[in-house]
Amino acid sequence: MTEGIVGPTRVRSFGFNVPCRRFLIRANVTRDRRLPVVDEFVLRALKLCEDVPVRRLATYFGLTPAETETVMADLKGAGLVTLEGDTARLHLSAHEHFRGMDDGTPRVVDVDSWVVRLWFDLVSKNMAAPDRTRSARNLIDIRPVSMARDLPASYAKKAFEENFVEYLRKVRRMSNPDRFGLYSVSEAVAERFGSLVFRMDEDLVFDPEPRLRPDLAVIEAGDMPRFRSLATAMLDAYRNLNWMESSAAALADFSGLSGETTVTDAYGGGPRFDLGRWLSLNPEKTKPDRQNLVGASYIRRNIDFLVNLIENHPSSIASGEAPKKGEIIWYRPGGSGWGCSPELQEAILSIKFAIRRKFGKIPIRTKLVFPSVSRRDHPDRFKNLFDEGHIAPAGFLSPAVEVLNIPGIGTLMLVSVALSDHVEVQVGFASIAAEPLARVARKLTNVDARLEELWSRRETDEEPLPLEPEVDDTDDV
Repeated sequence: MTEGIVGPTRVRSFGFNVPCRRFLIRANVTRDRRLPVVDEFVLRALKLCEDVPVRRLATYFGLTPAETETVMADLKGAGLVTLEGDTARLHLSAHEHFRGMDDGTPRVVDVDSWVVRLWFDLVSKNMAAPDRTRSARNLIDIRPVSMARDLPASYAKKAFEENFVEYLRKVRRMSNPDRFGLYSVSEAVAERFGSLVFRMDEDLVFDPEPRLRPDLAVIEAGDMPRFRSLATAMLDAYRNLNWMESSAAALADFSGLSGETTVTDAYGGGPRFDLGRWLSLNPEKTKPDRQNLVGASYIRRNIDFLVNLIENHPSSIASGEAPKKGEIIWYRPGGSGWGCSPELQEAILSIKFAIRRKFGKIPIRTKLVFPSVSRRDHPDRFKNLFDEGHIAPAGFLSPAVEVLNIPGIGTLMLVSVALSDHVEVQVGFASIAAEPLARVARKLTNVDARLEELWSRRETDEEPLPLEPEVDDTDDV
């Protein structure tokens, strides 16, 4: 069953709105400063020889009289060297610059004042690195632990002092944190509450039976003991999600939309879907206008496949002329787990950018259509992502089938399949071929008049620019 599947395969992604509080911290930080090469070697010579005639130093280093005068003036002005007639010697305070340096290199230290705005999550009470993704309503909310909102500024100050190197490495993402040292913290002030986004993936693995494995890559293995309460809260929320199960009706609907039966054939008359067999029935690169898909529609891998089809095969696009406007119609499947990911918004933007690169700056409208079984699944969570929201009539399309349709340009269609009694994933195709585009258009156009409107934003000629990603507002070093 696993033929053609190598290693874990990412099939879903999730985003969690984690409650946090921001603190302002004023700190004095030491930084190693490298001296100019000539100055450094002059100091080394004086350290070894105690005092040396300036003329002899110039001869040894091959300096001209003017260069020698400049070097000695700089070192004297910095308080590192004293001059007694024609003799140079190391200033008493300059000996401190060699302390602790095994290789004899003088170490000059500057003290900088930093103003740091640092987030702490209100579940595990640890420093949190911003994901640069804005908190959004379609993501999964995590509740703070009791009394966490009373996290005092003294706690943040102590945590910053005790974990300064970790702050540099994980929050500031510095590759060389050893260059800096914390001299003192002069102030810590509690600021606003907010949410940061933590991401999680779900991988399909075979060992040897299929299973779905959550991957909290945002929390490193070594940090798991400290973040265990947060990881537990995220995993509990993830396990409470649900998806639509595979069914004969779903397979029939998918076959009608795609015009083929390979998904049904991969069951082989049994209760389990054979993923390896399905891939063998649809070998890669045999159809340049179609791409196999495994996993959620909006994960980056699958959206990249669709975008590449749109950009690289314009001759396969059904319409003979460039469209005057574009539309992205997303018939989502049922289940509370659909769309709980930052990648949904990223997918919409990627498709919009691909359409505009191909056809120019045309207006593009987005529409999300829910199956009737999702009426109570908080549909307004997606109101900020889609211009329109609608409920499809009962029985129109199986809630285990998903269709992303860009009329006249491309389509993506998926169906849930059962790999075992407890493991279901989505499989399907992205295509820009004329036949599936026409078939999808016939199926979906007939339902427009029967859609129940949930929301609709006014259509304008100019779309607003996409939201900028969340920026870490700590000062640059």
